[in-house]
Amino acid sequence: MILREVIEELSYQLKQRKIINVCVSPTYTSVMLDDQSIGISHTITDGEIEGAGEIIGKNAYDVIINNLDSNLQRSLSLAILNALGDINDFTQGDPINLYSGGKLCVFGFSPQLSYSNFDSVIVYDFISMENKRVGSIEIRPFSSLSHEVCSTALIFASSLVNNTIDRILSQISANHLILTGISSVDAPISLKNHGFEALGKLFPIEKYRVFRTICEGGSSRLLSKYMTRYFKKL
Repeated sequence: MILREVIEELSYQLKQRKIINVCVSPTYTSVMLDDQSIGISHTITDGEIEGAGEIIGKNAYDVIINNLDSNLQRSLSLAILNALGDINDFTQGDPINLYSGGKLCVFGFSPQLSYSNFDSVIVYDFISMENKRVGSIEIRPFSSLSHEVCSTALIFASSLVNNTIDRILSQISANHLILTGISSVDAPISLKNHGFEALGKLFPIEKYRVFRTICEGGSSRLLSKYMTRYFKKL
């Protein structure tokens, strides 16, 4: 399970940190660690967070290992993991711009990005229940995924939250593999071991405003004003 490999890789850093604030909104989950770093992930409201009401002040690693079994638990755990990572190791921009041509396969919750630099685009949508076409993009339900061959595969880190990333990796063949999205995690060893060659991450430019926006139920549109896309090659 790739998520457990990520946790093991980052365990030393996690054990050095404590949780000082948590916010679980209907759209996003955010945590603040004792070094003032902010982590964000998608909220999937299925399940119950272990230790809710007693999380503040606890060790980050201990909270994560007790919150892996449901989508809501993983929402919290991915927010903690997302808080790790140094912006100085990244370059501003979107990793998808590093690639072009051939067939792009995208996996996520209705991802809304421009993919004009590819010959064909198929989106396996975690929400859609039917096949449809939007312009030149073909959208398929994620449940229909079976042995897909792609030139480039763009996997949004929400697949770590809803526990689909292992299935995706087992069902696709791609020349280039990218992990990106608001829930992304900087775990280069684990990601490279599974074939990823680029990582996209959104960093909060105004971190306290980001935390408050999430706590107050802000949408992705509002949140985007205070965050910037970065990437790095693995």
